[in-house]
Amino acid sequence: MEFYYEAKAKDGRKVSGVHRGDSESDIISWLKSTGSIPLKIAKSSERVSAAAQGDDLTELKVPGFFTLAPKVKLQDKLVFFRQLATMIESGISVTGSLIVLAEQTQNKTFRAILAQVYKKVSAGSTLGAAMAEYPKCFDSITIPLVRAGEESGTLDSSLGKIAKFLEDQNNLRKKILSAMTYPAVVISVALIVLGVMVVVVIPQFEKSFSNLNVEMPLLTRTAFAVGRWMSSWWYTIPLGIIITVVVLMRLRHMDSMKLPVDRMLLKVPIFGDIIFKAAMTRSFRTMSSLLRSGLPVLKALEMTSEISGNEKIRRDFLTIRDGASMGQSMNAIVREKKLFPPMVGHMMAVGEETGRSDEMLDKVADWYDSELSEKIKRLSSILEPVMVVFVGVVVAFMAMAIFMPILSAIQAFL
Repeated sequence: MEFYYEAKAKDGRKVSGVHRGDSESDIISWLKSTGSIPLKIAKSSERVSAAAQGDDLTELKVPGFFTLAPKVKLQDKLVFFRQLATMIESGISVTGSLIVLAEQTQNKTFRAILAQVYKKVSAGSTLGAAMAEYPKCFDSITIPLVRAGEESGTLDSSLGKIAKFLEDQNNLRKKILSAMTYPAVVISVALIVLGVMVVVVIPQFEKSFSNLNVEMPLLTRTAFAVGRWMSSWWYTIPLGIIITVVVLMRLRHMDSMKLPVDRMLLKVPIFGDIIFKAAMTRSFRTMSSLLRSGLPVLKALEMTSEISGNEKIRRDFLTIRDGASMGQSMNAIVREKKLFPPMVGHMMAVGEETGRSDEMLDKVADWYDSELSEKIKRLSSILEPVMVVFVGVVVAFMAMAIFMPILSAIQAFL
């Protein structure tokens, strides 16, 4: 029987964990033998119930942003799998590890899920089968890796690979966000300032200039016309942006429109290349991890296609899978159909010839990752002066529109 304990160690630190024993007295004796002072002891099952108390799992069924329950973040899962791998490697049982991790998880939704996973595992279910009950939390990549680890007796290694995979995904997401944050902030501030000037400041100047007996320059008339339109219809701009985003999202969920929309995204100047390199990094890193975990090539190709994040790249991986199922080599399919750049086909060929496809695909992912980092670095250095020029042009436009009529009036009096 497993017991959860809290104790005060020799150095004064408060420690907690799970230890197996026949009764609470066994746990107390064990703690005293280590020089620790017992503070609290409870059965693991009682402790996990307390951890889940107050968490309503029905909230997990509410889709999207309508749910009041916090979502399980990538960082939460990363920490969980890293700690679970370490604890199992240290000899702690799966159930004992789950109870400790459920106790210390701050995210209520994730804590409730872990509590349910613990109950299913305690009832005799495998960890992979228990996690498969929550596909929104544990995706189609995680479950096969966990099951492969359980079947091969290397669960700790498989969990470590999952943690590494999630860490790579997290780092990739941070790189993309860092590339988008600066221009987004600068453009937003510039648009807000421009909007305030057009809606509030420009109309005031228009009233003042109406008493001047001078002909307004075209630039000024244009600014005044934009100001009048913005004062009456300003809400159409954010509304149009929202509608555009919603329409694009809906199109991406329509089977008939996924491919053309994603192809269009890959052709967007500058950012299309970032999307492509990010998808390639994610895809080949995933496939390398799956092959290293012992999954068959066909299954690895199918699962990789699902996490690519782009319909064109997804179909390219499925094309490789279909060809491989007919006996063709992966590199021959890539080269014949020109699915990916020539370097990818060459690396695949080396991997298939040497029997080290997982290593070669990992190198492909590393190469795309380094290219992505360099691209983001260059983009950041280029965007900074571009944004400064953009803001300068906006300010110059407004200044000229306001001061040109004043100069015309002064010249008329001279």
